[in-house]
Amino acid sequence: MMMLKDKICLVVGASSGMGRRTALAAGKAGAHVVIAARRPEACAEVATQIAADGGRATAIACDATQPEAVEALVGQIECDHGRLDCAFNNIGHAFGNSPFHDTPIERWHDSIATNLTSVFLLMRAQVPLMIASGGGSIVNNSSTAGLRSAPQMGDYSAAKWGLIGLTRTVSAEYAEQNIRCNVIAPGIIMTEAAEELKGNLPDLFETLREETPAKRFGEMDEVADLVLWLLSDHSRYVNGVTVPIDGARTA
Repeated sequence: MMMLKDKICLVVGASSGMGRRTALAAGKAGAHVVIAARRPEACAEVATQIAADGGRATAIACDATQPEAVEALVGQIECDHGRLDCAFNNIGHAFGNSPFHDTPIERWHDSIATNLTSVFLLMRAQVPLMIASGGGSIVNNSSTAGLRSAPQMGDYSAAKWGLIGLTRTVSAEYAEQNIRCNVIAPGIIMTEAAEELKGNLPDLFETLREETPAKRFGEMDEVADLVLWLLSDHSRYVNGVTVPIDGARTA
């Protein structure tokens, strides 16, 4: 289905993993996809793949932790297209684990900057352009660590909890301007990092899989399907919700 036909769709963090798979799906769904991530070569590769599949895409390198880079990214979208219809802010990285009292202050700052401040900067730039465009849909990527405790990962968990609160606030504040803001909370998804875990720590991988009621981990295509639905007009009255995608793990 052409769920995003002719929409201008920004996917941040699109060079790999869930972001890349969602960007490819958005291209097949009819959107003009703006591919953004820190690595320009990887962005260009995704844009080339979308074009090879018959879609339209533009690649723009952007470090979303830098305010000037984010403003330049959204400014370029406005210059090129005059509007922004939807955005998937797929930013996230865990910088390590340790007992809470041993959390290095540098890791705390890195976690907050990457997992929370970056999305604040992105939405702060996206919302005005969406208002001028007559509305839009934003989907942010949190984690099940933003819905439950994450022992020895307090910095990451705090940022992901904060992202859910930020998303809900934006959804309420701009609903009247026809802007929707929702957030997904993935459990373990079979990204490149999960494949690495499977290869390096197979016993831990199997333990985590057994603890998941579905007895399997999620696929990136399943995340992409959810994100596209939330970005599309099919979910036009869904606003301010957090959607776990975790095989009932948090349940």
